[in-house]
Amino acid sequence: MNLAKNIRTYYFYSTFASLLILGPIIVLYYLAKGLSFTQIMIIQSVASVSIFVFEVPTGAVADKFGRKLSMILGSILWAISLWMYIVGPGFVVFLAAEVVFSLGLALRSGADSALIYDTLKNSGEVKRFQEIEGKAQSLALYAQAIGSILAGFLYEINIHLPLIVSCGFMIITIIITTYFTEPTHEKGNENSVERQLKYLEQIKAAGKYVMGHEKVKAVIFFSIVFYVFYRNGFWFFQPYMEAVNIPVKYFGIIFFLFNMTAALTAGNVHLVMEKTKPRTLTFMAGLLLISFIILGTVKIWIGVFAILFQQAARGMYRPVTRKYLNKHIPSEQRATILSFQSLATNLAVALTAPLIGLLKDANNIFTCHLILAIMMATLMILVFRYMNRRLGLNYKKISKILS
Repeated sequence: MNLAKNIRTYYFYSTFASLLILGPIIVLYYLAKGLSFTQIMIIQSVASVSIFVFEVPTGAVADKFGRKLSMILGSILWAISLWMYIVGPGFVVFLAAEVVFSLGLALRSGADSALIYDTLKNSGEVKRFQEIEGKAQSLALYAQAIGSILAGFLYEINIHLPLIVSCGFMIITIIITTYFTEPTHEKGNENSVERQLKYLEQIKAAGKYVMGHEKVKAVIFFSIVFYVFYRNGFWFFQPYMEAVNIPVKYFGIIFFLFNMTAALTAGNVHLVMEKTKPRTLTFMAGLLLISFIILGTVKIWIGVFAILFQQAARGMYRPVTRKYLNKHIPSEQRATILSFQSLATNLAVALTAPLIGLLKDANNIFTCHLILAIMMATLMILVFRYMNRRLGLNYKKISKILS
């Protein structure tokens, strides 16, 4: 086993594997292809459901046939999906492309980390996993940040260019993946059907635990409401920037600032929690609400900086909610309950995304943000009132028991 070769290859792989420079322009691309906003959000809803459906069966593929093959197949499917978007005439083809993309994502999900972990395990170097994984993720984020800057400029030259370049990065990823040496690993005895059933049983058990544990249930309910508005709010970024007459070529630079804000907030989340304790959850929700209100009332380009509030909340979301959940769940159920949280929030997005699309098709972008603010404020009040009733706390002390 060539440990150094696999690690070196992993760094190159991580740099290119997620280098899709589509974030700053994808909504504009959909609209240019003739889709309504409702159709765009239906596509996102189907994607969320597809990832859940494919997750376990594709894990079985990686276990039985090898992580390397699974990673190659996943990248091939991503390239095919991008090609379908480029040549596709409309909604039905785009819907199929997103299912193909989701299958590719599921094939790659975890297979890359598992390959490098097994490499280190076989070489007796498991203690280095966190260091190597951290460096790989850092390279991926830097590559995405640089790629986002290019997206707007390429889109102005030709709307297909960001997808063509992204497809090229996937081809590079496939070539890089062939340089991995497949490590030996223990193969499970379960087939994919048994694994799926076992997974569903685990999710069911996690659901029962959550419903019987008031503190965990409170955090899950908060997560669902917050995640719905945080995820769906992303699809309004580009329509807002277009409405306030920001040239498309600057979209990538603006998205670079968004990503840097989220990254800096995530890196310093412990300091933010210390300053906002015991009202960290309220603070996070407030960041989104303030952003929606500003975006609903400010109709000139300066208003785009309100999205930085959303990015700060984005950087806080995972570490804050995971901290609160980890404190109140037993270690033997930790992974399953965290998976349950991910499933619950993604299914909530899948259900609400088409409604957000209908909202946008019926209103201008400024009105949409004000409606989002009203809806989120109403739901958050209900969430905090629920906490008050079930946990016996007043509004200002709700976060204290969770922290």
